[in-house]
Amino acid sequence: MAETPRKGSSWPPPRRSNHEPDRESIFPGEEKDHDPSRRSFLLRMVVMTAGAALFTGGYAWLWEPHRLEVKQVQLKLPGFPQAFDGLRIVQFSDAHLGFHTGLKEMEKLAGTIQEQRPDLICFTGDMVEREAEPMRECIPVLASMQAKYGKFAVLGNHDYRGRQQNEVETMFKQAGFTLLRNSHAVIKQGNEHIAVTGLDDALTGQPNPLEAIEGLDADVWKLLLMHEPDFADLAAPFGFGLQLSGHSHGGQVRFPWIGAVTTPRGSHKYIQGLYYAGKARMPVYVNRGFGMTQLPIRFLCRPELTVFELQGIRT
Repeated sequence: MAETPRKGSSWPPPRRSNHEPDRESIFPGEEKDHDPSRRSFLLRMVVMTAGAALFTGGYAWLWEPHRLEVKQVQLKLPGFPQAFDGLRIVQFSDAHLGFHTGLKEMEKLAGTIQEQRPDLICFTGDMVEREAEPMRECIPVLASMQAKYGKFAVLGNHDYRGRQQNEVETMFKQAGFTLLRNSHAVIKQGNEHIAVTGLDDALTGQPNPLEAIEGLDADVWKLLLMHEPDFADLAAPFGFGLQLSGHSHGGQVRFPWIGAVTTPRGSHKYIQGLYYAGKARMPVYVNRGFGMTQLPIRFLCRPELTVFELQGIRT
């Protein structure tokens, strides 16, 4: 606290005239501009910015990637067989095993999947990040997933990245999954049936819708599994009733009013959630994925497990 000047003191020091010789300052050193209010404001801003960055970084790295959202989606679809009304499909995608996702995370996911009482389990690509080996220890966990009509999978571009897609395919079979590469499987209920169809990856494989539906009646209702969602515009004319995709991760990092910061090739148009593609308005649903790639963070874009309940449109 400043001392109150006494009467008769020389405080404050007399002002120096322009003609007076330089004298040593009371406080040695170079004079600096000092604005206490501005200085305090800048200090608060620095502290708040650093705190926000630490909080955001911790949330995006340590918290949100582990907050799985189980999303319930009910769809009424034209031509869907009445015998299958209420069909429950559980979709998961983009595990990227080997990149901050491993056995522990897959065990939790498997438990959540079984809680949903699935009739059908569908995986829509990128089980591994690059190498196939991290999938090996997860085979028993994948094998523990059970559904009334079976479980199906397609490959994604990362399953090809290490050129070990054949090893990935073998491990899918060991886990009891039917891997669909331009092929289909028919599911029957009473006198009616539907087809589960899967295409090869669009970025690194050779998808062929005609080959995938070969031998199917034109009026059979067909579910399509395809890793890249933007392929929907090409798939729609082939009469698929619903396309399930992944690949985009929903952008993995999103901001209010902006949306996804970036998405990979093959998911620039369809990024997350439900869309309708082509003149036929084929429904296409994009799952945000379970794992991560490139950066081990998620921000305003939680990992997703999607549970569909399908019914036909009755007149």
